[in-house]
Amino acid sequence: MDPSAHGNAPVAPAKVPVTNRRFVAARLIALGLALTVVILLQLLAPGVLRGIDEHGADMLWRAVPGATIERRVVVVDIDEASLASVGPWPWPRQRMAELSRRLAAMGAGPQVYDIVFPDPRPGDDILAEEFARNPVVLAQIFTLGDEPPPAVGALRGALRTPACGEPMPKATGYIGNAPALVGTAGHITPRIPRDGVVRHLPALICHDDHAYPALGIAALLKAAEAAPTLDLTAGTGWLDPAWRLTHPALPGIIVPVDRNGDVRLSYQLPRRAFVSVPASEILAGRAPAELFRGAWVLIGATAFGIGDAVPTPQGGAVSGVEVHAQFIAALLDGRLPRSPRAAPALQVLVALAAIALLLVFAPRRGRNAVAGLPLIALLLALVMYILHGGALLGGHLWIGWAAPAALTLLAGILLAIVEHARARWERAALYANLASYLPDTVAAEIAYRAPSGALEARREQVTVLFADLRNFSAYCETRPAEESAALLHTFFTVAERIVRRHGGIVEEYVGDAVMALWNNPSDPARALAAGRDILTECQRILPEIPPPGLEPLGIGIGIETGIALVGSFGPAHRRTHTAMGETVTVANRLQSLTADLAEPLLLGPGAAAGLPEGLLTSRGAFLLEGLRQPRQVFGTTPPNGGSK
Repeated sequence: MDPSAHGNAPVAPAKVPVTNRRFVAARLIALGLALTVVILLQLLAPGVLRGIDEHGADMLWRAVPGATIERRVVVVDIDEASLASVGPWPWPRQRMAELSRRLAAMGAGPQVYDIVFPDPRPGDDILAEEFARNPVVLAQIFTLGDEPPPAVGALRGALRTPACGEPMPKATGYIGNAPALVGTAGHITPRIPRDGVVRHLPALICHDDHAYPALGIAALLKAAEAAPTLDLTAGTGWLDPAWRLTHPALPGIIVPVDRNGDVRLSYQLPRRAFVSVPASEILAGRAPAELFRGAWVLIGATAFGIGDAVPTPQGGAVSGVEVHAQFIAALLDGRLPRSPRAAPALQVLVALAAIALLLVFAPRRGRNAVAGLPLIALLLALVMYILHGGALLGGHLWIGWAAPAALTLLAGILLAIVEHARARWERAALYANLASYLPDTVAAEIAYRAPSGALEARREQVTVLFADLRNFSAYCETRPAEESAALLHTFFTVAERIVRRHGGIVEEYVGDAVMALWNNPSDPARALAAGRDILTECQRILPEIPPPGLEPLGIGIGIETGIALVGSFGPAHRRTHTAMGETVTVANRLQSLTADLAEPLLLGPGAAAGLPEGLLTSRGAFLLEGLRQPRQVFGTTPPNGGSK
């Protein structure tokens, strides 16, 4: 055997690319799948992501600290105490006229009634006369969609402009006020989503080709003594809403309207920010006049049975009058949330930025990528929610975060699955490559543990087979390197296949020799059978006629059984796995002795002891190179008993 057969020149390790085309394509497929799922979710169940957006905003409204007290809007509450003091509802028209008169006497501004007076009653003329003296805005209700179309009372407050059209919803019916109660009116019809929480209010509702404003907008026109007209224009800028309502007499006030014709309500003020005074206190003359001086007064009912309790982001059963109080306060402050026309594009940009960050992290190997990608996606989704909340509370912009967050989370999970598959594939490839250099059992033992610089070896009873390609070094001197390498490769391949077939493992290739091991008491017979097959099959791959001046190539095999030290040796950064000891040395020297005895296969005394008598023939005792005691050497006897 000759280690120089492989050459001595060091070979630089090949660089393994961090990614390859297969996993780049897998990542793109994962991102495409995530995008497809989100698009299908938007098309087939748009309410899911929209609901997440809305509930996320509800949490923001509830989390906003509210130390501000709203002094411009005062709620007059027809509560349980008022009913107990004044009498059951409905109160006589004269009593309502007295309430309006006392409010005006205290210097109140617009009187906005979140109450509908649909039925004609005695005293309507008195109430109408009092309403005519004061800036009063009445409420009326429309029915939208498939609701039953009532037609009760008379509608008031139709605008001269704009004409009915996009984006105004069309009403099928209405509940107005008694015909005698003329004057300004605004509707109190909210949009009711599946969860019942009031978050939107139609800015204008169309009925019989007339547009009717919401109660807060009608009150604004009344307070400014402006003509009953509004300008409805489509947004043009990136940050503009879909539509805008403006009035020349109200400079600086813009009512943002979405594509459905709705105003998004702001609940930035906490419920405790609004001052509420029982109506009975006003009728009794006990209410402080300075509280009402110049303030908008919103009259509504919270008493059980007459008040409309609706769910809002601030509570599960909130009086409807609070909804309109929030609307009027936000309208005066110019903080009604608007959804900019660029919101979809901004969501796409945010999603692309998040995906880019995920792809930057994705090539990292191991558990960091598999566990980190979903965590990073979750963190990015949280950042999107925070940015959405900052835009809503600070800039009154409704961008939306659920869709890009869902895409990011889904992409993070799918990319983690791809990286997990990649890690499994790389581990399998690593093990397969490791097993091609080491025995399977050894590769399985060391593949997935940290390298160690300690001696890791154990004594085992083994049968060792050395098979050497004789005269190969001289052959290499006269033949092209490619031809020599091909011959050696074929020899190693045939020998390994035969050893594995007979239950052994190739421990290592030493120069142009193969060292194989068996570790079972019955293995000398298997090793002998493997040696014979190697001699038979490898003769077919050797050149029949050697190159001029060279001895023919041949195979020499030595076999011995005994104790050997088997394990890993060397520093942690460069280990080798092999077997060593007297048994290995004897097998190696027997292989070398085959050339001297002109016999291709020789066995030592340990191997011979494990074989049946008569199968082997003693060739005498020999002092093997490097050993101090002579060893009995055995050759094989043909099965027919003839001479070898």
